[in-house]
Amino acid sequence: MRDRLRQRAIVSLLKTHDGPPTILATQIFFLFDEKPSLAGITDNMTSEMVVVEVGKILHSKQRLHEDVDSWAKELFKQAGLPFNLTPGEIIVPVQSLSVVSSQPATLKTVAPPILGKRKTRRVYLEMAIRLLERGSCTHKGLVDAIMKQYPKLNRETVSTFASDVQNPRYSPIKDRKVVKQANGTLIFEDKIKPTLTVIENPNFAGTETKPAIETGKKASSSIGDV
Repeated sequence: MRDRLRQRAIVSLLKTHDGPPTILATQIFFLFDEKPSLAGITDNMTSEMVVVEVGKILHSKQRLHEDVDSWAKELFKQAGLPFNLTPGEIIVPVQSLSVVSSQPATLKTVAPPILGKRKTRRVYLEMAIRLLERGSCTHKGLVDAIMKQYPKLNRETVSTFASDVQNPRYSPIKDRKVVKQANGTLIFEDKIKPTLTVIENPNFAGTETKPAIETGKKASSSIGDV
């Protein structure tokens, strides 16, 4: 029963995932109650590569007892997605820029990754940035605002995004830290206005008017004496 629930959860992840490969890998490890091992996960990996690589790690740790290739293909089949990875292919680090088959006679190469900024599928990213700059939304408020603007999105995916922006390790908004304020709203740290602190002058204790009063008394006395 637990294996079926876990499989359904992974299928759901594959259908809605639009983040970096490391996020997908971390979520799969989490479903297996296994500490994430991301050394072999690189930014140029496809979802198929990530699932197979994670499956091999889980298999080596006795957390997955099925054949890794068959397991991965079945997940993509249930998700209604194509599986574009030949069974038996070995995933190599990013610097190699090639995929080596388990059979020496059928060496395959892949095109080098396109350099430059990774294109995001988060159509709501700019909207989220504007809301975080205002600091007017809680986690739920941010999700509700995005879902209202983009009702066809998966709410679970948007909720994961709202959680990720609060963690510098997973946030897609680099170099801008998001913090939660005392009232629960989320805001960029660089948008928090510093609190002004009034520093009292220890030499001023509200006694500056006394000499004037005393002077007035002396003047009155002088006039009386005259």
